[in-house]
Amino acid sequence: MHLSVKDNVRPTTVLVEGRIDTNTAPEFSAYTDKLVDHGITDIVVDLSGCDFVSSAGLRAIVALQKRLFDGRLVFTGVAPEIMNVFEMTGFDKILEFA
Repeated sequence: MHLSVKDNVRPTTVLVEGRIDTNTAPEFSAYTDKLVDHGITDIVVDLSGCDFVSSAGLRAIVALQKRLFDGRLVFTGVAPEIMNVFEMTGFDKILEFA
């Protein structure tokens, strides 16, 4: 997995390339935690380069949403296969998509 932030874009947009799974979810959490620790409260996660999200990835996403309690977390570029995972787990009801 590769994570990066789009330069000079507000809200802060995190680009995810690859998989968010058991092996990479800790990296995703550490990366997004640093953003929150630096005072960023609104985050867009662009999943257009992401091809898989496991249950560990879902836990990392929920943890990020909890950290952004007063902020906003939005997902873009969600492939149909990944959206199916969000729908099957009910995450489509608790997450915001654009």
